[in-house]
Amino acid sequence: MKIKLTEEQYNRLLVEDDKDFLDGAINFKHIGNKVSPFIVKLFNIINEKCKDCPWDQVVGIIKNDFALTEEEATLLTYNYNNFRAHRPNDEWTFDEALGEPLIYYGKFLYDTAVPVHGRVYGEISGWAEGYATSYEDFLEVLQNGEGDVVIDWNDRVDAELYDVDWDIDDDGAMERTIDDADEYDEDNMEEFLNRVSIG
Repeated sequence: MKIKLTEEQYNRLLVEDDKDFLDGAINFKHIGNKVSPFIVKLFNIINEKCKDCPWDQVVGIIKNDFALTEEEATLLTYNYNNFRAHRPNDEWTFDEALGEPLIYYGKFLYDTAVPVHGRVYGEISGWAEGYATSYEDFLEVLQNGEGDVVIDWNDRVDAELYDVDWDIDDDGAMERTIDDADEYDEDNMEEFLNRVSIG
């Protein structure tokens, strides 16, 4: 597929940005930060091959068919959908987007403490008791689950830390994150950035 450039598009490609995404924090070596001829071709192929496919399928095609990373495929899928949303005409091709800046879209991570709760499994001395008329009757009581278990609390519980079955408190974690995020605004953005990384 050949792409013809207008003078304006060509000049736009010649202008080099001195920073990549997020003020230079992110740089994708395979795709850069603007719509290149390669990306135009990629977008046009996706548009012909899988225009109405779900998000995950488009990411998979870009990643596998064009040998790009998951992060690059995610960013390009976002930009593909963004360009399409602004130009819904089916006759439109992505040649017009050549030289346009790509919008960064990727996973951000916020460093926080996540509340968890757990159950400890262990063993302690005890006995099962039940009323019966004979040993055989008592055995039947136990087999039917009709006895009671009694614990000797004077004994030591035999348990190890690795026996703890931890569960994340999802609601508590989200509430904590919301409370944390409410503390930030434009005045203390630097403090927020210190707790954020790109994943």
